Amino acid sequence: MVAHVQTPTASSQLGAKGAGEAGSAGAPGAVMNAINDALLPQGAAVFSQPFTPEKILRALRKVA
Repeated sequence: MVAHVQTPTASSQLGAKGAGEAGSAGAPGAVMNAINDALLPQGAAVFSQPFTPEKILRALRKVA
């Protein structure tokens, strides 16, 4: 049996609470680490999001 349990909170205007967002919080850091691991042999790194091809090429000094 599946049932919804609703217990609104008084700490927000809508009564809403978080719903598992913390599980996705680590993904951007993991992507940044993967990109920088790949760029390391070239002596390049990116540190600002979003991670775009242009930022990666700029870090590699391939575009101005």
